[in-house]
Formats: sequence, C-alpha cells, structure tokens
Amino acid sequence: MPFGNSFWWLFQRFTAWVGRIHFVANAEIVSIGTELLLGQILDSDAPFLAQHLSSLGISVFYRSTVGDNRNRIADTLRLALSRADIVICVGGLGPTQDDLTREVIADVMCIPLVRDATVVAGLSAWFTRRGIVDIRPSIYRQADVPLGGVTLPNAFGTAPGLWLEAGSKLVIALPGPPSEFEPMVTSSVLPSLRRYLGQSDQVIHSQTLRLVGMGEAEAESLLLDVMQGHNPSVAPYAKQAEVHLRVTASAGSVEEAELLMSPVVQEIRTRLGSCVYSINGDDLETTVVNLLDLSGETVATAESCTGGLLAGRLTAVPGSSAVFETGVVAYANQTKVAFLDVSLSTLNAAGAVSSDVAGQMALGIQRKAASTYGIGITGIAGPGGGDIDKPVGLVYIALAHSGGVDVVRHVFTGDRNDVRVRSTQAALGLLRAIIIKNHAL
Repeated sequence: MPFGNSFWWLFQRFTAWVGRIHFVANAEIVSIGTELLLGQILDSDAPFLAQHLSSLGISVFYRSTVGDNRNRIADTLRLALSRADIVICVGGLGPTQDDLTREVIADVMCIPLVRDATVVAGLSAWFTRRGIVDIRPSIYRQADVPLGGVTLPNAFGTAPGLWLEAGSKLVIALPGPPSEFEPMVTSSVLPSLRRYLGQSDQVIHSQTLRLVGMGEAEAESLLLDVMQGHNPSVAPYAKQAEVHLRVTASAGSVEEAELLMSPVVQEIRTRLGSCVYSINGDDLETTVVNLLDLSGETVATAESCTGGLLAGRLTAVPGSSAVFETGVVAYANQTKVAFLDVSLSTLNAAGAVSSDVAGQMALGIQRKAASTYGIGITGIAGPGGGDIDKPVGLVYIALAHSGGVDVVRHVFTGDRNDVRVRSTQAALGLLRAIIIKNHAL
C-alpha cells in the first residue's frame, strides 16, 4: 500500500472525505496604520483575532498590513475581497483625517456613508460625562456608517466597529487599540460570526509535537506522505534549536478533531521515534525535569560559554528543586581548576575548549554535588575568539553518569545568543536520551 499498511491508506482516504464535507469559511485580516509598517507599534491584534477565528472554523489564509493611504488601503481591500469570504479591517476608525477605513470601505463597496444619529447621541453623552462640552466636529466622523451596515458597540472607546454584509462577502471593521479591540472581538464579533455562519459547532483544533535532535528537512523527508493530508494537516515549523510539527483538524467539536488527529500523531511518533519529546506543549527543560523526577534522579551543571543559561532553564521549571542540585559558572580557567577539579595540565595541553576539559567539568560537578548526572559545557560563543582549529560556535558538551562520561562535539551557527541557546538545547537533549536509555522509558 502507498503508506506501508492498509490501515494508514484507508485512514487517509477517510479524512480526505471528511475534509470535503466540512465547509470552512476563510477570512483575511487587514491591519491598517503607518505606525505598524514603521515598527513603532507591534501588531498584537491580528494574532489575537486569528486564534479566535480558528475556534469558529474560520481559516485565515492571508494577513495584510497597509499604511494610512487611501489608494493603498482601497487596493488592499479589493484584493482581500477577491480571495476571502470575510474581510476584517483593524484600525483607522478614529476621528482624525488619517483614519480612513470607513470612507475606503464605502468607496470600494460603492455605497454612501450615512451618519448614525444613535452613535452621534452616544458620542455626545460620552464626552459630556467627562465634562467636555466643546466637542470638535471631527469627532462625529466616528458615527459615519456605510449604508446597510450596522455598528458594533465599543464599551472602552469612542469608535464603534462596523459590520457590513454585501452579497456573499462580509466586511468587519474594528478599532486598533487592544484595550478596545480585544473586548469587542470576544463580546461582539465572535457571537455575531457564529450567528452569521450558522455553524457554531465548527472548530479548528491543533496539537503541536516538538522535536529535538532532528532538523526540519529530515523530519519532512520522513513524513512527506503524511503531510499530503488536508484534514488533518501536518506542517513543520523551524524554531530556535528545535522543530515543531503542528497537526490541525477541522471538525464539529474538539473531541471529534482529536479523534481525527490521533492516528496521525501516532504515525508521526512511530516514524520519528524518540526525537519527538513532547506532544502536550511541554518544552524540553520541563520534559527533562519530569523525567528526572519520575526516575528519582538528580542533575548538576558546570557551564562556561553558556554562563548559567542551562541552570536557568532547568530551575525555571516548577518543582525543579527536587531534581536540580547545583550549578557552577566556571568561566575562568582557575575557576575550573578550583571548583571542578579540572586538571591544569589538561587545560594547558588541550585548551579550555576541548573534549577532555568538558568531560572533567562534568565529572567534577557530579562529584561535588553528589548528583546522578553532571553536565559540562565549554565552547566559543563568539563573535570573537575563534580560529581555524577552533572556530566560533565550537562547543563540547559532556554528560557524566553511572556508565561513564559521554562527550559530544558541536559546531553551532548563528550569533552569540544562538550558540548559547543551541548548546543548552543539545545538553538537555543528551540528558534526556541517557535517562530514556538507562530506564527504558
């Protein structure tokens, strides 16, 4: 069979059929504001909205950002309407001249703007309550609504949102400030969308598998056929020092989505083996702390180039005090000798960045702490300090355990922070592998 066994082939055919019978509306989010393009404000609205739309079974295929320019906003809106069922504009609803969203929506939809008397009265009352009687006329621009549209209430600001249905398209406009935007999404937009779609039980649900010790390209090569599926779908994401695989299903409920995803998740775990270290969202340090706790074992760390980053990651996990004994940052050679019993002759002969020194650091901290495991890290994080024989990014990671000392040589790429993070990730991965091996977990 195409995927190694008949069950897997039948499962793929079934899920492809399920994917076809579920209609999922698609949306485009258009973020409006020159300050977004200049990087003066971080756009937190679009990710917030996208996550909530997915809970309704609405797929976001495109996100656009455009400055406060009438022609460019109009072009962006027309393009969005050509490829999305629902277009949600964020920003540009204030009272100033560069707040153009209402006008552009009306222009693009070829309908006039009308002033909503109810909104005018609400604006007047809002300012009067605050002791402002001289209201600038421009304030009432916020009461202009495209003909046939309705306003969405804004409990935390003056600019109401807009809801406009035109044929098979839906256009929604919301103010940009998160303090106004987020409550409007949860209290007004989502309930209205449920009624509009008439499918309140449709959800998109995801599960993320985290990988260590395997790159994105290798994972993809082992899962090419699995990634051909559409419901569930599988997508790889390269993160700093690890890879995530997101499995996503569309179904009538979270429980149904999880039933669809379960065989896919199991197939991935079977193919990638121990490289899959988490299926529940736990990061690598949490996974390692849990394994140590389960096995009743402890660890201590001796770090040079990572400067305590590994100890910091471990101790950031709640409950790590039960498994973490101590950590030493031994940057200078004399510290390695005094605190970790590293041989001065070894330092002189092999240098601080060497397999022998890493091994002695791991053994030294293991003995000092009386821990089950000792980790030693020494390397060149950069940007300077490297040469032909020992380039920037060269790191030795050693793990002392009951069976001896394992030392692994790495040459990491990236800047100083990348090298340090990748070093700690490799150290945690090595410790996890040894624990699993020792206890057949």
